[in-house]
Order: sequence, then C-alpha cells, then structure tokens
Amino acid sequence: MTRVAIIGVGLAGLTLAHALRDRAAVALFEKARGVGGRMATRYADPWQFDHGAQFFTAQTEAFRRFLQPAIEAGAVARWDARFAEFDGPDQAAHWQWGAERPHYVGAPKMNALAKYLADGLDIRLATRIGSVEPAGNAWALADEAGADLGRFDWCVSTAPAPQTLSLLPESFAHRTAIADAPMRACFALMLGFDDPLPFDWDAAHVGNADISWMSVNSAKPGRDTAPSLLVHSTNAWADAHLDDDPEAVTAYLIVEASRVTGHDLGAAPHIALHRWRYANLPKRSGAPALIDPANRLAACGDWCIHGRVEAAFTSATALAGALAPLL
Repeated sequence: MTRVAIIGVGLAGLTLAHALRDRAAVALFEKARGVGGRMATRYADPWQFDHGAQFFTAQTEAFRRFLQPAIEAGAVARWDARFAEFDGPDQAAHWQWGAERPHYVGAPKMNALAKYLADGLDIRLATRIGSVEPAGNAWALADEAGADLGRFDWCVSTAPAPQTLSLLPESFAHRTAIADAPMRACFALMLGFDDPLPFDWDAAHVGNADISWMSVNSAKPGRDTAPSLLVHSTNAWADAHLDDDPEAVTAYLIVEASRVTGHDLGAAPHIALHRWRYANLPKRSGAPALIDPANRLAACGDWCIHGRVEAAFTSATALAGALAPLL
C-alpha cells in the first residue's frame, strides 16, 4: 500500500487523511501536543478559550455533509450568538445568529471537531519535522533532532505557507505559489473573570480599532466554564507589533478592548496572550491545492484559498481528488 506522510494535523491534514485512509497507509506528524491547528483551545481552569478560529460556517453542500456525523456525535454545535458590530466604541448593529445562516463551533471546545476526526488515525504528536530528504524512490522524514521517522512514497504539507516552504524540498514544483501566500499575524488576548460579563452580545466584530473581534467564549454551546472573553487584534496591528514585548502588547490590547466595550477589563483575574504568526490571509485566486506528481510532493491548506475553516476542508478535498488516481 502507498505510504503517505502528512505534515500538520489541523482540519486540512485530518480531512486529507480521512479521504485517503482506505487507499493508502497514512501517517500524520504534528509539532504541537494536540490536534486542531488554529481550531485550538487553551485551558486555564476554571476558564477555557478558543484562541484561534472562533466559529465556522458551511457554505457548500460537501462541507455540510462532512460535518453532519460530527454534529450528530455532539462534536459540533450551532452557535446562535447575540452578535454585534462596533465602530470603535459605538455599537452600530445588533442581531442574533440563527438557522438561516448557521454558525458552528466545536463542542464543548473548538478542538472537539479535530479530536473527533483524529480518532483511529496514525498521528505522531509533539513531532517537529526537521527534514524531508530523497531516499531512493521514497522520501525520508526526520525530526528536528535527526531521528528517523520513516520512508514514504508521498509527502504532503498542510502547515502554514511559510512553514511549508521551509519544509518541502527545493525540487517542489510550486514553491513560487507558496511564497506568494500573504499570511498575516494576529494576537489573541484571553481574559478570565469571576462574574458574568455585562454585555448584551456574545460575539462582536470591531471596526476602526486595533482589535477586530471579541467573543464571550463561555457563552458558546457546551461550555460549562467560568466567564471568559477572547479578543483578537487586527492583522495589521499584529503585523506591525509582532516582535514587541508581550507584556506591552497585552497591556495595549486590554486598554483597546476596554475602550471599545466601555468596561475596564484590566482587573481580570486571568490574563494571557497568544501570538499567531500565521493566522489569516486574503482570498486567493490560484489552485485550491498544489501537487507535484513527478516528485510525489504536495501541499494544501486554507492558505491556498482563504483564511477560513471551510477553505481548509475544500483545499484538502481538492488535493485528495488529485491524489486518488496516483496512489
């Protein structure tokens, strides 16, 4: 059976593994200690935070079909949030999400969908790929310490574009397309409280500020946790301050979120910050996935299409369709 190595265990890697598992021996490698990529959850008892992807929609019938078993299993739930739009500190609009355009989250935490999809797959966590080298008619993978991880007929990277560019060999035919993916950064500010938050919204998009998003994480379906607020910076502000002192970034984002909400958030009992170096990118018009049959190398991910959860699924599905007749 054809041996396929997949680097990255976010939604793209998991989708691809499911599509190929009946026709190839698939092994997945992930540098983090858990699955999900940016569909991530941070724990700080009694709080938890979905500090990456906040929700997702299903615009295509294919993605809706893919999600249905996870919905039936309780790993995905519809989030009928009270949604607000802010123009700086002014609340410009307010409505409730509903069934006419469903918004979904993992339940009881965002990484629940990834954990559901990971069941039964060959996944090596806490394994950072250090090299992908030719070995006869195969690709030899090694970790960053040089330990041998095996030989594979195909190697696929689903890591963010800059990481994929550094991982795949110079011989990969689509390096220019990867290098052209303009990935943007984001800071995630996590605030935990003892008392319920005094907001009339559960999620909010923010304009004319250096933050772009706020959500009451504890208001999402299935969350039995203490009150928590997640704040995302804008990509532009994060790009400009990516290497600033984390304490200075934290202090500034607290002030900015306090300004927008009209409430002093600096007294939160729990305050944490996460830097996403590769968080988002604009919509792209190129191929939904990149495949090099001559070298038996490939890459896919939301960065091929748009920085959205469904885009990761769409990219991986496209790659699976191109790979299937070649395995």
